[in-house]
Amino acid sequence: MKKLLPLAFTILTSTYASTANAENSWYLGALYNAQEISIHGRDFNAAGVIAGYQYNKYFALETRLSTGTSGYSSFYGTPEEPWGSYSEDIDTQASILIKASYPIFNSFKLYGLAGYTNTKIEINGLGQHNDSEGNITGNYPYKHTESESGFSYGLGLDYQINAHFNVFIDYQVLPDFEPNSSFSKDWESTSIGVSYSF
Repeated sequence: MKKLLPLAFTILTSTYASTANAENSWYLGALYNAQEISIHGRDFNAAGVIAGYQYNKYFALETRLSTGTSGYSSFYGTPEEPWGSYSEDIDTQASILIKASYPIFNSFKLYGLAGYTNTKIEINGLGQHNDSEGNITGNYPYKHTESESGFSYGLGLDYQINAHFNVFIDYQVLPDFEPNSSFSKDWESTSIGVSYSF
């Protein structure tokens, strides 16, 4: 799938670049997405806004800004006596994307996305202090942010409700989750949303 998406995007852009001649317009919208990292339990949900400029019938430049609505969490100990905890969620996720569209029916368009995505993940936890014998003597909170960024790409389907409103669904491959140089996992996102052109 990862090898086919860039090829599809290249075909869309090269085939229709010379024939595009629609009116320019701005659009705004909202989205909700489900994201999955290929680690058990590392699923995120996020909501956000989009803003874009439609250069012509086939090409647009789009930005997306989201924040997490649910993330991953765990605890140490027992539910009755947790002596440590850990949680991570998306603080902010920002993308700038080239969007290449191709009409397939009267109101439907298939589109490809390619661009750059930066994600900041906020990590919170509760650690413990131990004495020389390993006994827990107290807790302390900790908090930090990790950032992942790089090339992202995907495919989507857009349905035009009327002259101004569209709904869409798309799938993207995000930059790999790499908290350190020896650890890398796939990161995917499925989004649904609505946009208004003016």
